[in-house]
Amino acid sequence: MNIPAVDSLRQIVGHDHVLTDETERRFYSTDLSFRPAEVAAVVVRPGDAGELAACVKTATAAGLAVVARGGGMSYTRGYEPERADTMLVDMRRMDRIVEINAADMYVRVECGCTWKTLYEALLEKDLRTPYFGPLSGMYATIGGALSQNSLFLGSGVWNTVAESVIGLEVVLADGSLLQTGSAAQQNGRPFWRHFGPDLTGIFTADTGAFGIKTVATLRLIEAPAVTLTMSFGFETLSQMIAAQTVIARKRICAECYGFDPYYNAGFEKQGFTFKEGLAVLGDIARKEGGIKGLWSSFKAAKSGKTFLRGVNYSLHLTFDSFDREAAHAALQVARRICLDHGGAEIDNTLPTVFRAHPFGSVRTVLLGSEGEIWLPVHGFMPLSQAVAVGEATEKFFAANRELMERHGIRSSYLTCFSGSEFVIEPSLYWKDELGPFRLSLIEPEFQRQWQDIPADLTTRKVALELRDQLRDVYDALGCCHLQIGKYYPYQELIGNEPLKRLLHGVKDVVDPKRQVNPGSLGLR
Repeated sequence: MNIPAVDSLRQIVGHDHVLTDETERRFYSTDLSFRPAEVAAVVVRPGDAGELAACVKTATAAGLAVVARGGGMSYTRGYEPERADTMLVDMRRMDRIVEINAADMYVRVECGCTWKTLYEALLEKDLRTPYFGPLSGMYATIGGALSQNSLFLGSGVWNTVAESVIGLEVVLADGSLLQTGSAAQQNGRPFWRHFGPDLTGIFTADTGAFGIKTVATLRLIEAPAVTLTMSFGFETLSQMIAAQTVIARKRICAECYGFDPYYNAGFEKQGFTFKEGLAVLGDIARKEGGIKGLWSSFKAAKSGKTFLRGVNYSLHLTFDSFDREAAHAALQVARRICLDHGGAEIDNTLPTVFRAHPFGSVRTVLLGSEGEIWLPVHGFMPLSQAVAVGEATEKFFAANRELMERHGIRSSYLTCFSGSEFVIEPSLYWKDELGPFRLSLIEPEFQRQWQDIPADLTTRKVALELRDQLRDVYDALGCCHLQIGKYYPYQELIGNEPLKRLLHGVKDVVDPKRQVNPGSLGLR
């Protein structure tokens, strides 16, 4: 392929960091969504903001679109190109922690850094960001999470990642560098988000539609001195969700996530067993105060049985505090709520291990226990709507049970909250070709075991149609979405024309020729 900009790009970042091989370009252009996409014409790997800005300026001047890719964990076509004449930017060389400011409680970090790297560096100084990553944080990057508005670790109290960011440096379509927040004050420091209007917010949850984030400034908190965990079993999804919503209103739980029977069985099948959990609990017991304050003094497993066997819906809770008595008081409040909603306390190995090792293998969340494809869809809603949306989800799967059984398609639920917002994320599982990207994310022994699973286009078509239908159910119920990408129909769901005009007006200013991630947020 003859791409006029390639020689110039090589002069900027070096020959080794400009990829033109078709296999490599296809690898970087494919996310987890199983949706058709174009293959980028070229992939570049800049080493700093200056190189990135020069690459973007060169590419857009040559008529190329530009799309940023972080750890690649998108399943909503967040970085998949819509145009073949696209320069895809692999951000992962830009992974430096620029500044840790414990006096003013912020950290500046390049957006190609992983959450695991940032978490471990901050923990050495007894610090943490409020939200501190998704479970895929071994691979997921800071910039990717900000673009998708990720939630999970710390979200119960501190909301989504967008609530933790103070300011951003962003490369725009013309290669210029834009700074938001108080760092934009010509004599200022990056300590405050609201230097005038909240322009930082424009570049969060935008799935890369407005520019490429280079450096993020995130809030810091002191690392919790004490962390306690607890788990409960429930007979029904409605019971579990009802308990979660009451706990959410208390703002006492750093994480509170629920799993269904299929998820529970999957942990055992994939090797997350009592033996593994006991090894971690033993490590905690040998260290005074636990692993960075992690205690496990409630319901630790006392037998050799797997700890989720026979549990219908399992709820796992984590409590952070500066003081053990305060953490225990919060735990006791949540325990009473769970008991009042029909829960029974069970072994708490799972949340203890998750918090002790928050960024382990992604295999248990990326694939089914026998190498099945995992593909989620979600709805984001107010707490008062959570039980009803959960019931609508169960009704949808009941109506499609025969079709799913015929094609060997299974389903599971993840439920959690982010402050006072609730999310339900059902996932579909089916046997299908994993492909190079999924295989690259799992351990070699499982690569060898599952690399020859054949493609099943018929079942895939059914599964993708079911996913679309459930997405439409959530949209009809008024749900919102996080990682919008090019999958959720954002433009169609906006019920306010002035807002649409504002959205397109912002795009006109920062990307007048529509060259930055075309199609993201429905902007073309």
